[in-house]
Amino acid sequence: MNLDEDTLRASFGRIWPVHNDAFCELLVTLRRQFDGDLDRMLVLAVIGSRTLSRGHTDSMCYDRFMDGERADEPPSINLQSIADYSGIPRETVRRKLQDLERLGWITRQDKGYLAATARAAKDLEPATRATMRYLLAVIGAWRGALSE
Repeated sequence: MNLDEDTLRASFGRIWPVHNDAFCELLVTLRRQFDGDLDRMLVLAVIGSRTLSRGHTDSMCYDRFMDGERADEPPSINLQSIADYSGIPRETVRRKLQDLERLGWITRQDKGYLAATARAAKDLEPATRATMRYLLAVIGAWRGALSE
């Protein structure tokens, strides 16, 4: 059996509850890590998706991620592009960016471009571990469905 939408549909009843339970646990952990401010979490996640974009992290292990090693400069992202992408109002994004900067979780680079910092990875390690537990749960459920 392949990892595809048809397999997911056929095994939905086995995979969905695992995903839902693990996703709830992940969201609770993220909410705690961000003091209840899920908009702040989303703003940082959008910046992080640029800081650690696909193709730039293929050979990165967990320890390198936690050490803050980056192979090259991330693609640019700024306040307006975060607001446009996320649907969060521009002024709200501006306030969240100020919070994230104050925490040392992002830096502003040339032309106002933003990047997540190694400190964010360190401070948010419990959230990263929760994300890994989520992924392992879903992958495990998927593999279980494939082995049937």
